[in-house]
Amino acid sequence: MRWSKRAGSHSFRDHHVTLQPRESRMQRRWRRGMVILLLISIPVSAWQGWEAAMRHQQPLELERQALIESQAQLARELEDTRQRYHQMEVDLLVARDSVQEGQQIIHELEAQLFKQQQSLAQYQGVLAPNAMAPGLRIQAFELQATDADDTFRYKVMVSRVGDEGDTLQAKLAISVAGKRDGKAETLPLSELSPALGSDSLDLNFRYFQVVPARSEQALITLPEGFEPAQVTLVATRDDDTLVEQVFDWTVTGAAP
Repeated sequence: MRWSKRAGSHSFRDHHVTLQPRESRMQRRWRRGMVILLLISIPVSAWQGWEAAMRHQQPLELERQALIESQAQLARELEDTRQRYHQMEVDLLVARDSVQEGQQIIHELEAQLFKQQQSLAQYQGVLAPNAMAPGLRIQAFELQATDADDTFRYKVMVSRVGDEGDTLQAKLAISVAGKRDGKAETLPLSELSPALGSDSLDLNFRYFQVVPARSEQALITLPEGFEPAQVTLVATRDDDTLVEQVFDWTVTGAAP
């Protein structure tokens, strides 16, 4: 008996069968755990990266804060400096006004002193006929001690009698007479005051003048072994002697 093939029938060789292994419960759990772990690790990694970045930026942030504070301090100092500068400008303007006022007051006092000297000369004219003669007068000579035993500070005040509109120009020579090693000796001002570099002082005034004008020139230093006795002052103009006066060497006190 023969088997006949029916039309449209298929043999076993015409079918493909795919075999898939069955996943166990343990494998499913492991796979699910790996997925969960992966999902968790992403934000954790991001958090750790953010913390690392913050730790790295912390010194920079501290430096930035220090720079901000330093800038603020410099701004405050600059503002203080500007305010002090402005105050100095105001003080300078006030000082200039004060100097102008002071110069005016000095001028007025000089004029008053001149008039008083003229009046005094008129009264002295009764006792001294030549008191009213126009010319230069040596009003005072003063010696003051210093810290050095051989050095003294001096000043001379001169005034004039005559027309107050005239300016008197002259030379005032100073010399000191005394003894050294028992012998009489007279020393000119140039040897006693090297800073001056001259035997005489320049006079140029309208009412009165105090000389020397510079403090470093107002020092007399006596040589070793010299004993002063007298100071001679001679005022001259064009080789003509205007006045000559001798003062005893007397130290009046300590220099201020």
